[in-house]
Amino acid sequence: MKTSKIGSLVQKFIRKHLLFCFILLAGLITLVFGLLIFNDVTWAHWYYNRFFIPVNTTMQSVLQFSETPFYMVVLVICFVLLIGQIMSVAGEGWRRGLVSWGLFLLSSLVLIVVLFYWLWGFNYGRSTIGEFYFQDEYVTLDTMDFKDRWKLQTNRVNLLRSKVVMPDSTEKRLTQQYAIRYRETIPKLDGSLGLDKRLQPQCKEFVPAGLLLRLNTAGFYFPFGSESYVDKALHVSQKPFVIAHELAHGYGITDEGEANFIGYLLSQASADPLAQYSSAMALWLYMASDGRHLSPSFTQSMWDGLSPAVWDDLQDRQALNERYPEFMPRMRDAVYDSYLSLNKVEGGMKSYNRFVKMVLTYEENF
Repeated sequence: MKTSKIGSLVQKFIRKHLLFCFILLAGLITLVFGLLIFNDVTWAHWYYNRFFIPVNTTMQSVLQFSETPFYMVVLVICFVLLIGQIMSVAGEGWRRGLVSWGLFLLSSLVLIVVLFYWLWGFNYGRSTIGEFYFQDEYVTLDTMDFKDRWKLQTNRVNLLRSKVVMPDSTEKRLTQQYAIRYRETIPKLDGSLGLDKRLQPQCKEFVPAGLLLRLNTAGFYFPFGSESYVDKALHVSQKPFVIAHELAHGYGITDEGEANFIGYLLSQASADPLAQYSSAMALWLYMASDGRHLSPSFTQSMWDGLSPAVWDDLQDRQALNERYPEFMPRMRDAVYDSYLSLNKVEGGMKSYNRFVKMVLTYEENF
């Protein structure tokens, strides 16, 4: 009798909350498929070829005609759903209202996770560029070799800066122009890097200006719209490299260091002086981070070796950092590091620093 009553209650709950049950089932399927993907790379590559590419190419072909960032559309949809939820519980008792809000929030969270992984997140289970391109073998430079390479990079940065005429930072189409240029550059890169030319990820500016900088980031990839964004307030000397980095995520690259590496290759191969300078300066700064253990006098000589024009750019960047101070940077770093580690990105936040050794290995062997 009890079993029959429980079964009747379950059926009643399912009929009343059919959408919630459907989302919960989708979450369970996603969990099972995720376990398969993260334990067998074959499934991850099946996902990439049979689901990620077809779905994202379709989304990109539909959304390419709109200049409106898709995250704004998503925010409007979320606002409408929130208003609908508020209206649906109006007049109900607090118990029913509490249950309704609990189901609404839980189903929203599960739906976000499900869509995130199916639209992009399962790429974390694929083989990385470090594994299939470099075979996890990187050049090891002794102190003298590293110093020589850093000096060379300093000269290269100064030379590239001398060739650049900085565009107007308020130019609205600058971001989209670089996104187009990089997509056209993809065929020039080594095909064995695994970047599928059918993908055409977009990159747009994020508003309000400075919000991402306050969150200690310059841009991000938005899988729900198959497009990426860079902060509108970002200094113009940084934008080309950040755009290239975020576009790399649009090609299914999940590792941050590898996104830097692909962004660097795209920028250097683009034949655009500003893109080449932007990426060369990014590499220089990562080398400066790696070179902190060197003698203070040598490190200072590297900074002093930068041209006045480069220093002006760095001071302008610092002024932006002061204008848009970071909001709770330690919490942001801790959360993002946990997120990367959860998705098996080796080293978490430290994955950004693989950029230097990838470039140096590429220069020596490819």
